Amino acid sequence: MSTEPKRELHLFFAAENDTAVILRRGARALWQLIIGDRTTDQFEPGQWIKRRVLPESCSLSPDGRHFLYSVYDGRDPAGIGDVYTVASRAPYFTALALFPDHYVWNCTGGRFLDNRHYFVAAPTPNRFPPISELAQVTKGKVTKECRTGLRTLNGNPAPLTKALRAELLDGAQPPQQDLTDRYDTQGSRLYRRRGMDLELIVDFGPPVFAPVVAPYAANAQTDLASDAWHPLDGDRP
Repeated sequence: MSTEPKRELHLFFAAENDTAVILRRGARALWQLIIGDRTTDQFEPGQWIKRRVLPESCSLSPDGRHFLYSVYDGRDPAGIGDVYTVASRAPYFTALALFPDHYVWNCTGGRFLDNRHYFVAAPTPNRFPPISELAQVTKGKVTKECRTGLRTLNGNPAPLTKALRAELLDGAQPPQQDLTDRYDTQGSRLYRRRGMDLELIVDFGPPVFAPVVAPYAANAQTDLASDAWHPLDGDRP
């Protein structure tokens, strides 16, 4: 019986440009973010995380700059719950916003509505102070001032297009930048499809964990810890 850890590549494509983000699985609880350019086939390795990431709950902003993902962590060292959804800057896991959830089987993560606005399914408040580069949209009571009930955290109606409002209110599926028919993955290898053939783009090889500090970590002030530490960095040394 093989003891080799299962390796996977999950692909996410920006809708507005040629940015691609790769969620790389090196083991059950070892994941890495990688950012790339589909035109040049150049890749920049990003941050690792020692948690179980849920690929089906991820979302990339249309410009490819921000990433939403959900994590399952049965250890819960920071006391925030087993499951939480996070907003970050690709290719880093360091949190700009963090939303605890309750049950892994109920976690549906979140999605970007445009390059700034995002929606998170977890009905819990953000554990981090709001930042100017992102704005959370929530569903609330319909009022005369807000006839859709879709608001930003300042209480104002969310500045969304009619199509986006319909997607959130009616449960319609958002349009996807689906380029999976052009690519294939096998373990740690990424291929481009050429008709019936596969052209190797890159083999990321065996996972080699190394701690990476996000360049914006010092700005991610939290009420959970100081010195830019946050739950996704693992147990405090």
